[in-house]
Amino acid sequence: MVIHRKKTSTKNYNDFIMITPQHKLKQETESDMKYRLNFSLWLFIILSLSIVPIIGVHLLTSRFFAVFMSLLAIFFMTIPFYLEKTFHLKFPQGFLIILLLFLYASVFLGTANDFYAYFWWWDKMLHGFSGFIFAYMGYLIHHYLDPNFSLNSLSRKVLAALFAFSFALAAGGVWEIYEYTIDSFFGTQYQGVGIHDTMQDIIMDTLGAVAFSILVLKGDPFPAIKKVSKKYKKHSLKTVEKNTGK
Repeated sequence: MVIHRKKTSTKNYNDFIMITPQHKLKQETESDMKYRLNFSLWLFIILSLSIVPIIGVHLLTSRFFAVFMSLLAIFFMTIPFYLEKTFHLKFPQGFLIILLLFLYASVFLGTANDFYAYFWWWDKMLHGFSGFIFAYMGYLIHHYLDPNFSLNSLSRKVLAALFAFSFALAAGGVWEIYEYTIDSFFGTQYQGVGIHDTMQDIIMDTLGAVAFSILVLKGDPFPAIKKVSKKYKKHSLKTVEKNTGK
């Protein structure tokens, strides 16, 4: 049985005294970091497993560039999980999901399997989504650098939207450099036929960034990156053990 006794109206960990068995407490305190990413982790596993047989096909047909890009897609998708484990972070679940799908669609489907060539709209669609995703990434970075930040005033909303928008356009420029580098070294045509394709990509990046910035200006709350402290978790465990008399 779990007994909760509320001490004050403020939302704080210390507002509640919990009486619960120690083994159950351990499961509850560790589950956030260990099991929170069930859906995104399973999505990563499914996407990675779907890449493996295609790598075999590319090896049989001597498409070594496609093999390299397929492996690169898996590598890129592991980065957020590595960052979480190494730096004890919690990325928002929704952000992880759309980031994994974007990397799969762009690097694996688009570059390794020529979806950019098969579907003329594939590149433009991904650039629109990338503008939104990179703006969301800038928003998360802003919140991480300033944990006390909130959207409780117009000036704060404008600052968050401006940072997210600028970050998205900068990331879009880096993506164009990436496409140019791939074209230069491997003779591909991911940048299209010239400046018109590049400008269309940047416009789509801008539209995606504008869409996210509007949501921020409206005050829509987005989950932020959380820092998981091992010291805090141990302190929490000792606090409850003390309350249980163990």
